[in-house]
Amino acid sequence: MRGENLPGDVKAAAAQPAAPAEHPAGPAAQAAAPARRRARVHTRAALLDAAEAIFAERGAPTATIDEICSRAGFTRGAFYSNFRTVTDVFFALYERKTAELLSGASQFEGRVAPGAKPADTLDGFVSELLAVIPADTQWYALRALFGLRAGADPEVAAVLRAHGEDFQHGITPVLARIAEALDSTLEPDIDEAARVVIAAHVGSVLQGPFVDDPESLRHAAVLAALRGVLRPN
Repeated sequence: MRGENLPGDVKAAAAQPAAPAEHPAGPAAQAAAPARRRARVHTRAALLDAAEAIFAERGAPTATIDEICSRAGFTRGAFYSNFRTVTDVFFALYERKTAELLSGASQFEGRVAPGAKPADTLDGFVSELLAVIPADTQWYALRALFGLRAGADPEVAAVLRAHGEDFQHGITPVLARIAEALDSTLEPDIDEAARVVIAAHVGSVLQGPFVDDPESLRHAAVLAALRGVLRPN
């Protein structure tokens, strides 16, 4: 066999027949590939769910790899097939939560038909927007705690900033839709307006546990933020 030739057997190696060309995977292998992908997606989701549950129980984004694996029912090998560190898990959770928020924002258009003006008031638009954007107090609290690391860890700061910008870019079409319907302009610009509205929403959610009516507070905060950035044309 070619693999058994010694380094000096160059001539003998040259005389060996060429290795047969590789053939595409057979039907069985092709059929198994989607199943493996589904299994990997399931494993990753289960690890994220386990980490999120532990974080929520402790009120802080802290857990060991073994704790996450034990809660999810997987081995450390399964963990390392998907993540390098617990910090990577938090980043993945952050990405999943951002996707959920963007999914909610995308539903806004479906709830407000073109040309429609909910109650013809800004108040009506806020009600429709908050109906599709979740108020996850635990998540925002964990996000804030993890954000404290950003000042001392440039990598954490960069990732949090990137995910924040993703959500900001996802919410700007919603704000543009509201401004157009109300014949108004967003000031000083649409990106800064999005930051103001997001800050108002996050702050109101975090303050929610300390008031009698968290939803009223959330509505009032976002309404006030929008009034502050909208100028009638």
